[in-house]
Amino acid sequence: MPEPLLYLKATGAAAIASAVIVLAMVGIRRPASGAWINSACVVGSGLGLALGYYLLSLRLAWPPANGLDRFAMIVVPAILAVELIAGVPCVPCWVAWLLRLSLATLVPRILLHGSVYISRSDDGWSPWETIAILAVSSVLLAGLWSLLTWLSVRSPSASIPLTLGMAVQCAGVTVMLAGYIKGGAAAFPLAATIVVTTLVAGPRMKSTAPPSNHSLPALIGIGVFSLFCLLFIGRYFGRLSTGCMVVILLAPLLCWVTELPVLRDRKPWIVGAIRLTLVAIPLVVVLLLAKREFDLKFSPLLGSTSAPMSRICEGG
Repeated sequence: MPEPLLYLKATGAAAIASAVIVLAMVGIRRPASGAWINSACVVGSGLGLALGYYLLSLRLAWPPANGLDRFAMIVVPAILAVELIAGVPCVPCWVAWLLRLSLATLVPRILLHGSVYISRSDDGWSPWETIAILAVSSVLLAGLWSLLTWLSVRSPSASIPLTLGMAVQCAGVTVMLAGYIKGGAAAFPLAATIVVTTLVAGPRMKSTAPPSNHSLPALIGIGVFSLFCLLFIGRYFGRLSTGCMVVILLAPLLCWVTELPVLRDRKPWIVGAIRLTLVAIPLVVVLLLAKREFDLKFSPLLGSTSAPMSRICEGG
C-alpha cells in the first residue's frame, strides 16, 4: 500500500541531510575548490540517501535478494566510490573514465544476477539474447553519461543534474503506476538528494578557488546511474514497458537542443529554463499515459471489490 506520509518523511529527511552535509563541508574549507565541492556532493548525497532509505523502511536484505537490493547495497556505494575517486585532483582523467565505463558495463549484469532471465531455465534468455541485452543496456548507460558530461563541459549549468532529478522522480512514479510500489518508492529520496544537493552546491561553484562555473560531474554520474537502475529494475522486475523506459531514460538528452546556434548564446538562466522545460514535456506525457493505463487496469477492481492495493500493485 502506498504511504504518502512515509514517502514525504523520507524525502524531506534525505533532502535536509544532504543540504546540511554539503553546507558543512563547504564551510569547513574556504575558499573551496571545485573538486572539494564535488566530493561534498558525493558525501552529502550518500548519507542523505542512506537516511532516506532507512526511514522509508525498504527492508533491504543481505546478501541482496533482488534487483532493488543489489541497486541500493552494491550499485549505489560503487558509484559513490567511483565519483569520490574521480574527484581526487591527482587521479588522471583516463583512470576516472575507465572506472566509470567499467561500472557501466557491470551494472546491468549485477542487477539481473540470480534472476530468471539469466538462469538458463526454459523461461530465461538464450546466451545470445543475454549478451545482446546486456551490451545494449551498458551502451545506453555509458552513452547517456558521456553525452551529458560532455554537455556540462561545453555549456556549464546546474540544469543538467536538475533534469536528472526530474527524470528520476518521474521514473519512480511511473514504476509505481506500473505495479512495483517498492521499486518506485526508492526514487523519492534519490530525486530529493540530487535536486537539493544541486541547488545548494551549484551556486558555490562560482566562488571556488580558482573560480569555476561548471555543473557538478559527480551529481551527473549519480543521477544517470540512479535513473538507469530504477528504470531497469522497473522493466525487468516490474511491469514497466520498454517504451516508457527508453523515453524517460533519454529525456535528459533534450538538454542538447540548447546547443543550437539560436539558443546557445542566450543568458544562462534562459538556457537552464529551456532545458528544464524540454525535458519536462516527455516526462509529463509518460506520466499521463501511465496514469491512464493504471486507471484502465485497476480502477474497476478498486471500485467494485475490496481487494487490497497491496495485492493489486505488489512488486517483483
